[in-house]
Amino acid sequence: MPSLYIIAKGDVSRLRFEGIFTVASPKERVFAVVTDPNQVARCMPDLRKLEVKSKDEFVAVVGTGISLLKGEISLHFRTLEKSPSGAKMVAHGSGLGSIVDVEMVTELTDDEGGGTSMKWTAEAKVSGKIASLGQGLIKSQSERIIRQLFDCLRGKLE
Repeated sequence: MPSLYIIAKGDVSRLRFEGIFTVASPKERVFAVVTDPNQVARCMPDLRKLEVKSKDEFVAVVGTGISLLKGEISLHFRTLEKSPSGAKMVAHGSGLGSIVDVEMVTELTDDEGGGTSMKWTAEAKVSGKIASLGQGLIKSQSERIIRQLFDCLRGKLE
């Protein structure tokens, strides 16, 4: 289960997510899936549109809703670094009267028995209407999205 830390100030929220994802697949396979825009985007909950621009860049439009605030957010993802042991990706998005900026880093290590552990961190800055919602609402929505994303990735890998 991923850890989730939320710090909110005014109408700008800074969020930190971190966790370890383990799967019974070799590191090369995990790397191939988590750096493939088609694989990752199709695991995003409520994906409504996907435009793959290159192997390192894609735009995803996702439906979202927290409390009475419901609609779509368009997120532009770019991979900045990648090696067989991990990757660094950034995303910038807007929608619902809000702006979202995210930086994600993954580190892959071999586990005994041929599996892989992926240590991951994500730091996000959210401003606008979404940030003005209560921390409890943001936390529960974030945890749901993270859980669904990793459940989908596990299904692709095992």
